[in-house]
Amino acid sequence: MSARSWLRAAIVLGVLWLGWRLRTITVPLLLAYLLSLMLMPLQVRLRRQLGSGGAAVVCMLLLSLIPIALVAPAVFEFDSLQALLPTGDDTSAWVQNLYGKILALQEKLPQEVREHFQITEEDLQKYQGQLMDAVGSATGAILGFVGGLFAVLSALVLLPLFVFFLLRGAPWLPAIRAELPPDWHPRFDRVAPRIQKILRDYCRSRLVVAGLKGAVYFLSLLLFGVPGAYTMGLVAGAASLVPFLGPLVGVVLVAGVCFADMGGAGLVLAFSTWALGELLEGYVFLPYVVGRELGMSDFTVLLAVFCGGALMGPFGILVAVPAVAVGRVLYDEFVRPVMGTGSS
Repeated sequence: MSARSWLRAAIVLGVLWLGWRLRTITVPLLLAYLLSLMLMPLQVRLRRQLGSGGAAVVCMLLLSLIPIALVAPAVFEFDSLQALLPTGDDTSAWVQNLYGKILALQEKLPQEVREHFQITEEDLQKYQGQLMDAVGSATGAILGFVGGLFAVLSALVLLPLFVFFLLRGAPWLPAIRAELPPDWHPRFDRVAPRIQKILRDYCRSRLVVAGLKGAVYFLSLLLFGVPGAYTMGLVAGAASLVPFLGPLVGVVLVAGVCFADMGGAGLVLAFSTWALGELLEGYVFLPYVVGRELGMSDFTVLLAVFCGGALMGPFGILVAVPAVAVGRVLYDEFVRPVMGTGSS
């Protein structure tokens, strides 16, 4: 490599390091970029009639109305859920009622099983504390990755601003291209549009998978008459966008509602629904929906998810599939020509 190439590589690495150090800003910026990518086709069509600013405003309104439309039906289930879940002053009464249901469940078990399945009120408190510790640790790890609580609060303000200005200034690839050295332009023209399409398709397909998983929860709970079935499905689907912690939060909430309403049968229903949702997501939704969008085989998607989880935990699961898809583009561009199996 020439001295110029080494200098360029050092600049790229320096920018990446600076982006990590400034992740309080760069994380919401990255999320805004992904959201704006999904809205880009609509923005392009509207820009001809409304201009860049008007198209950005309409896209932002649409982005705000979709969550409101999804959440609105849950308002009608609030009363039925409130009757099942603990509120500020009656928490102790709710715990006593929960413990009564556990005792009733224990009484229905065979004697051999009951001897190994004895839960006292002290055990209930201990398990509750352990669960809260686990959730707190996972939450702390996520907050540490994104830059702390300040980053989360900042994202609530910065995210819509970033989305608006990114949409108004789109398309960005020509502007980025203009800042690069001329001899980089041919390679940039081959690689950048493909990577942008991969990221857009992946985000869109992940939202589809979240919707399908939420529908599994909704239909399963609705079939057995569980109160708040729509709300539980909405929460479970949205939570599935966050790896590991999201499904945990979803199943704990659903199990609490089902057990409060149906007792031991509700636990069976909740965990059966969770198992069904996880199996469908891992072996049907992700390979079929995500793999089809990215042009990857079912086996490649599953292998990427497993390897990402083994190497980097929850974050690896989240980024594994797009990382493999982007890596394939970079391999075709940079590695294959060197190996003599393609042309540069």
